Amino acid sequence: METEPLAGHDAEQVALMSEECILVDERDTVLGGASKVECHHGAGQLHRAFSLLIFDSRGRLLLQQRSPGKITFPGVWANSCCSHPLHRAAELEERDALGVKRAAQRKLEQELGVPPKDTPLERMVFMTRMLYRARADAEWVEHEMDHIICLRADVTPRPNPNEIAEARWVTEAELRELLDSEPVGPWFRLIAERLLPAWWADLDGLAGMSDGEIHDMGEVAWS
Repeated sequence: METEPLAGHDAEQVALMSEECILVDERDTVLGGASKVECHHGAGQLHRAFSLLIFDSRGRLLLQQRSPGKITFPGVWANSCCSHPLHRAAELEERDALGVKRAAQRKLEQELGVPPKDTPLERMVFMTRMLYRARADAEWVEHEMDHIICLRADVTPRPNPNEIAEARWVTEAELRELLDSEPVGPWFRLIAERLLPAWWADLDGLAGMSDGEIHDMGEVAWS
């Protein structure tokens, strides 16, 4: 693993950068694996990711503010949980999007302290895929095939401070205010502005809005 790009960063976050992501092409065909450093440093490499949106029984959406110690996009607001399925058999499985759902369940426990029993895989709804590229800065980049998942669940977040500075439930109106006033991860802004309104309008009908499409969002400017 490359070590020079990680010099001076938080030790726990550096350790996670050795995990092996899933490399894909623009049709989401698996090409192999590469470390998170290789996927995110310099020009980066296109890899599979997931974005999970959790809605409670009151119709509120759970947001997280990324820790200031994160290597990419520190301190920005994002959806409930966002990370990467790893290049391992359980998280490579594509049937019913089980691989990305298992990855989401794993990261929910690690980041938010939510146990798997509270986030059953069968209640997760795979919605769609989103292809985008966004530079965090001159050194780091996101180039992702983002698998978007929704879940209705009344979970109690217990944020891991190494990962998350704050977790917050918001209404649709409160999210609009946050989008206008706070730094927001580019992947979540794309979801919030282009995909989320239709889903939020019919949370009981999410399964019927699932599709097999890849929404190509292109290069996303962010600052």
